[in-house]
Amino acid sequence: MRFKSSPVRPAFATPATLATLATLAIALTVATASAQEARHGPDLAPDALFARVSSSVWVVQASDAQGKVLATGSAVATGPNSAVTSCQLLAKASAVAVKRDNVSYGATLEFPDAERDLCQLRIANFNAPALGITPASALQVGMPLYAVGSPRGRELTLGIGMLSGLRRGNAGELEALQLAAAPEAGLGGAGLFDAQGRLAGLVSAAPAGSAAARLAMPASWITELPARGRLAVDAAKKLPPSAASASAFASVASTMPATARPSVIEYQLHDRITNTYRKVIYRADAATDERLSFNNGGWVEKPGGEVVSVTSAIAGEFDSVMPPGGWTKENLKEEAAWRARYSSTLGGSRANMDLNATVMEDTALTIGGKEFKVVRIEYRGYTQRFPDAGAVFGNQYGRYRANVWYSTELGRVVRFEAQTRGGAGAAAFQLNEALELVSIR
Repeated sequence: MRFKSSPVRPAFATPATLATLATLAIALTVATASAQEARHGPDLAPDALFARVSSSVWVVQASDAQGKVLATGSAVATGPNSAVTSCQLLAKASAVAVKRDNVSYGATLEFPDAERDLCQLRIANFNAPALGITPASALQVGMPLYAVGSPRGRELTLGIGMLSGLRRGNAGELEALQLAAAPEAGLGGAGLFDAQGRLAGLVSAAPAGSAAARLAMPASWITELPARGRLAVDAAKKLPPSAASASAFASVASTMPATARPSVIEYQLHDRITNTYRKVIYRADAATDERLSFNNGGWVEKPGGEVVSVTSAIAGEFDSVMPPGGWTKENLKEEAAWRARYSSTLGGSRANMDLNATVMEDTALTIGGKEFKVVRIEYRGYTQRFPDAGAVFGNQYGRYRANVWYSTELGRVVRFEAQTRGGAGAAAFQLNEALELVSIR
């Protein structure tokens, strides 16, 4: 059977037909927009968005044990009695508070995830409204992002930017949000919101001008914080007791490889005679060559940890009587040995040292929740002390012993212990100290 074909006549739309088609097109557009609004809500004008989210963004303030403010930034409420912020704001803190206007709440660290720079605070009687979270699947390059936070603890501000990229790992997992421009300095912990007022990410407290300043933490990570935070807390419990007691936020401390230039190196010094602790901070100077300089030239070292010079002793026995070149040697091998005879005049007093060093066993130490392979070096010998930089008071000699734990990966001493006791009368002296690395950042 054959189909009989008929000529096709062109159809011309009448005005009524055109009106009908236009009506259908408008109806379809409205229906599509309505469906999108049902899923995500309408886009908000910037002022309306700020009004909606601002009650959920608070100032976060970190202080040391003496109440001195160490860092300020922002935190975003995520539910009853909880808020999230950048871990970098908390790394050195002994106390944390969240504030708005004349209202202040004490906070404790509940779930730390230093690897992702995302920390959750526990805040009693805190009832700021929680906001919806932008799903990772809804993040699109080119979408506007609105930053709401308190730069350096001042009043809330609103900034408008754009998501310029989604950083992913080898397995396709989301590693960071890349911003078209770095947020205002001091906005660490601020919320990044999409056009519907949902929390899309948090601003990192990375130093201004660094590449990391243009990266943000995806808010979708917040749901993973409890599980990852518990693992971090369990790891922190393995820290040596003195390091763990130094700060309620010790588990936030992070480390970096020796190949990176650190900005801050933090130790904790424990005087075991008086049972007192204090922080020892080495802050990096501006880079001028391959050497690393700290505290306005008070400490200068080569990459890998060889000490070039020490002119300012701030870490007790560790740097006030340090041998020339440091407490370690290159190419440490077990049972290697050397003798160190030298004098030191740092700290307003003079010490003559006659020590024998022996490389002992390899072992492992946990620093900031991460385990590092270290080698222990044992020093044994004698010291002669002159408390008044030269005055002689009879017998001023004493036996001296020290243990040094050195990490090749970090390129520095991670633990140092020293004991000595000697002299008589006005020249008597006694010392028992332990210095431990807390963080490198």
